[in-house]
Amino acid sequence: MMSDDRRDGEGATPSDRPKSGPDTAGMLTGGIGADDRRRIGRNLRLLYGSVLDQPLPERFTRLIDELAAASKNSEGS
Repeated sequence: MMSDDRRDGEGATPSDRPKSGPDTAGMLTGGIGADDRRRIGRNLRLLYGSVLDQPLPERFTRLIDELAAASKNSEGS
């Protein structure tokens, strides 16, 4: 009996293999076009821009200060 566990493409049919070509080249490398990156960036800034204007919560400020102090202490040791 043949195992359904396929490794390294052994026994894979052409339909099981990733498609390649001009339409999928960006997907295979993880890249997207410059226009798409600009559009995504613009929409993210519109959606989350107001978050940058909000003050940092006190607990985060304290945590950052504690981490900075711990880092200085470990560098001095």
